Amino acid sequence: MRRMLVVVTVIAAVVTGFGTGAAIAAFTARESNPQTFSAATPAPPATLVAQSRSNDGGVTTSGFRFGLKLVNRGTSSTGLGTVTMRYWFTADGAQQIAPACYYATFGCGQVSLSVTELGAARENADHYLQVSFNGGTLAAGGSATLEELAAIDQGGVPMTQTDDWSFVNRSSYADSARVTVYVGGQLVWGTEPPAAAVTEDVEVQYENRAVVPTDNALVPTIKLVDVGNVDIDLRRVTLRYWFTKDTVDQQLLGFCDYAQVGCDKVSLGFVPVSPARPKADTYLEVKFTGGTMPAEGSTGGIQIRVHKANYSNFDETNDYSWGTNTTFEPNPRITAYLDGQLVWGTPP
Repeated sequence: MRRMLVVVTVIAAVVTGFGTGAAIAAFTARESNPQTFSAATPAPPATLVAQSRSNDGGVTTSGFRFGLKLVNRGTSSTGLGTVTMRYWFTADGAQQIAPACYYATFGCGQVSLSVTELGAARENADHYLQVSFNGGTLAAGGSATLEELAAIDQGGVPMTQTDDWSFVNRSSYADSARVTVYVGGQLVWGTEPPAAAVTEDVEVQYENRAVVPTDNALVPTIKLVDVGNVDIDLRRVTLRYWFTKDTVDQQLLGFCDYAQVGCDKVSLGFVPVSPARPKADTYLEVKFTGGTMPAEGSTGGIQIRVHKANYSNFDETNDYSWGTNTTFEPNPRITAYLDGQLVWGTPP
């Protein structure tokens, strides 16, 4: 499923030439559009070259900072009105990515920035940040330097740079074949990331909110994580939390106290296990009535509460899926199914 993204046009202080100057980015909205990647045949002469550097050493935070330089190695000047550059990266589940130009000797006001989500997964890239030039000319032997570019997730989701197609951990400019350059939409420098094989895979994480394991409630918090490279329709997913009722004749009551995806999209049910298995005579079944989990994203925490009808106590220490960790950790004793097929965990 393709998501609409925010596109940012840098319209910093008006710059009349291509000289030195700082700019503070201002933003307007735009929408993403489908992309088709193909080099021209024959391609224009490769006189424009991309260089890059890292400005943050590849640290994992809710954004990344880098510099780009466009170098004209031809023998004549080049008009920049049809020139674009693309920096390819993985969003790691971030969905509110905004690009910015903080400083450029070339002039932040001379470029527009946008972030586009790829319609199909590529090797080490599911997005690219594009630099478009708002006209002007680049002299033979000259360069256009954008020292301080950034892509920041407004939701605070951390993004790992070390798996990004265009990332290189260096502090000075050098030729970068993984930053691509286009003239009139035709590739003239660099290599686009190749198509990646589609993988659908999930992981279940769990934290225990119970103070003691022998009170009258089971209170697991479950998080489903997409560790594949495509979005997953949550209606295809089922989770099972395995436990013992400890009493035979009591009906069970299930509640969703909070869910980042919305409790209205979470459905709870109880299924008896017959014959009973070690540490499990019942499982709590968690289903979803809607929603999409982005590639490398998650559902966020789903806080569940289970009681017996008479509110008598459980003994969680003999429950298969129970754990003592109070922060999220992968739990292979909670099983996950995609289209009815086991894709995570081990049943009892």
